Amino acid sequence: MLLVLAGLVAREKSLDISSRRSFKNAMYACIACVLMDIASVICIVNASGGNFSIGLTLAICKIYLALLVYQSYAGFLYAANEFLSKDSSRGARRAYIAFAMAGCIGIMIAPIEYYNKGRIVYTYGPSTLVTYAVATVFILLTIRMAFRGKDSTSRRRRRCILLWQGCWILAAIVQFLNPELLLVGFAAAFGMLLVYAELENPHEGVDRITGMFTSNAMSVYLDDLYENKKNFSAIHIRIECRNNDVDYMLERRVMRRIGELMDKDRKSFVFSFADNELTAIFETEDKMRECYRLLTESMDDSLDLQVRLHCCLIPDGRVFMSADEFAQFQNYIDDMILAADCIEAGPDEVGAMRAHMQMLDTITWALTNRRVEVFYQPIYNVEQQKFTSAEALVRIYGHDGNLVMPGSFIPVAETSGLIIPLGIEVFRQVCEFLASGVPQQLGIEYIEVNLSMAQFDKDNPASFIQKAMRKYKVDPSWINLEITETADANTRQVVLRNMDILRQQGISFSLDDFGTGRSNLDYIVNMPVQIIKFDYQFTHWYFGDDKSRKVVEGISSIIRNMGLPIVAEGVENEEQLEAMIKLGASYIQGFYFSKPLSKEMFVEFMTKH
Repeated sequence: MLLVLAGLVAREKSLDISSRRSFKNAMYACIACVLMDIASVICIVNASGGNFSIGLTLAICKIYLALLVYQSYAGFLYAANEFLSKDSSRGARRAYIAFAMAGCIGIMIAPIEYYNKGRIVYTYGPSTLVTYAVATVFILLTIRMAFRGKDSTSRRRRRCILLWQGCWILAAIVQFLNPELLLVGFAAAFGMLLVYAELENPHEGVDRITGMFTSNAMSVYLDDLYENKKNFSAIHIRIECRNNDVDYMLERRVMRRIGELMDKDRKSFVFSFADNELTAIFETEDKMRECYRLLTESMDDSLDLQVRLHCCLIPDGRVFMSADEFAQFQNYIDDMILAADCIEAGPDEVGAMRAHMQMLDTITWALTNRRVEVFYQPIYNVEQQKFTSAEALVRIYGHDGNLVMPGSFIPVAETSGLIIPLGIEVFRQVCEFLASGVPQQLGIEYIEVNLSMAQFDKDNPASFIQKAMRKYKVDPSWINLEITETADANTRQVVLRNMDILRQQGISFSLDDFGTGRSNLDYIVNMPVQIIKFDYQFTHWYFGDDKSRKVVEGISSIIRNMGLPIVAEGVENEEQLEAMIKLGASYIQGFYFSKPLSKEMFVEFMTKH
């Protein structure tokens, strides 16, 4: 059994991780132990017949007993990889190796006798008792670790190790009580097969279609690399079909070909993700760059016409702090990698990801702990010469209690999807403020609220808006929703469906950030908006060169002729104010009048003005 197992382990490719090395160590110890068990029986039988040296026989018997102790220690070390942290297992190794060595020395110096009558062959005496004592201690320690480490590994792995050690100690008890039943070696061999089948079979972590290791196997491998502070390099590859239709068979064929190329010498480890992503991990940067060179040179022309490879080179894997951070980076670069054939990840890129993840944590914390606050920026009505509306702007507070600037957290919220719960909270607070009646008493006719495209629900259009307005009994005319431009046809259809529902209820819309997006005039013509808001940059173009001024004047004339009022954002001084009024802007918004204010400061501002 053990020779078959050793053949399987030697032939197959598996992850080079500490638990695998511990398993091999235990397996080789078991093979040596069984071989010495057989040798000791042969020697005892021959020595009893006067055909072999008694002294050499006793020496071989003691070596067998010492190997039994080492085997029990090897099993203990394997379990320590499962149930103890690396620091703890190193400490355990140092503490218990001394105990194992002391046991082996005791075996060698203690007296030993042997018995041979018929088919009954065994050893006895102080040396044997030392073996039983030391091996039993290691087995019991392993069982104790398995019971106490239930939170550090799965139930299946705990059960397998307990069964392995249980079989061994049961066989030892039976053999101790019945010396003619030589079960210890058999139990050890059975235990190794059990561990291999349940815990160390590498095919569990192999994708059957591509033949590569799975993403779960990569997590295990990376954990081991970081725990053992090993250097490595990596390439992350994403396959993109050049036509619009995804060809899964083509992607798999390309994946298999790349995997074979990356692992020609069977010294690299290639892991697959879904059908179009893979990561290859190498021992050195030179090996990684050589494989990337071969990859770019050997892609077949026929395949190259059909697919495009996007690569991220990671020269030093230690730039990440953990396997989790390595995996996070793969998600973080998803958009960046699609925009280029090859990018390289170094400290700057990883630092940007950490800042991104930290901001994600800050946004989540702010949402969870009600540290999201709505600020209001007054909007001046040129015709009435007073402030009649305001724009609601989201602000969050960080862990330190300080305000986080929107330029820092809004892009992260939009890419992560957190803009949806942020928008819902902003709208709720605006409705709550309007329901109090304070804005209306101060002359505010409506409040503008930004609405991200992600907030439009395809299946249940504008549901959170209707829910909040019903809850706070808000008049729809008190709300103006700001939408931004999008060139995506599908998104536009969802937006139109939502807008139709809300317009029927009396809510008005304005087109925000006009002049910075795409399809501007198309939006004005086809989208049911009542107000056009010139973006800060568009407003400032007017004060640039003569060409820009004429463009702004021309577009303003078109919008006014359509009967749509204009809000000029970003007005910061009197010159800009007079120019925008002369241009025909109906509303003025900017720092010239006021920066965005907290609710309390906004009420104070409106009371004074």
